[in-house]
Amino acid sequence: MFAESLREELRDAGVNVTAMLPGATNTDFHHNAGMDSTYFGDERNKNDKELVAQQGYDALKNKWDHVVCGDEATKKAAEDNRTTPEEVKAAEHAKKAKPQ
Repeated sequence: MFAESLREELRDAGVNVTAMLPGATNTDFHHNAGMDSTYFGDERNKNDKELVAQQGYDALKNKWDHVVCGDEATKKAAEDNRTTPEEVKAAEHAKKAKPQ
């Protein structure tokens, strides 16, 4: 919602705003957050950072409102999340964020 509001606010100034939804990405974020022993600490569960960056850049250059970046599984999860109750999403995320 923030990105959409900002996009509208800046439209007349010629500034483009694209919301990027990357999912878990292979950066140092999860390591720095102390999450190495969680689902998110496993690099196999993450999107390639160069792919995510390229998809985000392409979306911005094409003036898209938003983009789900990453592999097809990430895009499918984002689509499924539209109809998944918030409580279910929160429980799934909490499970993945706990040390294994």
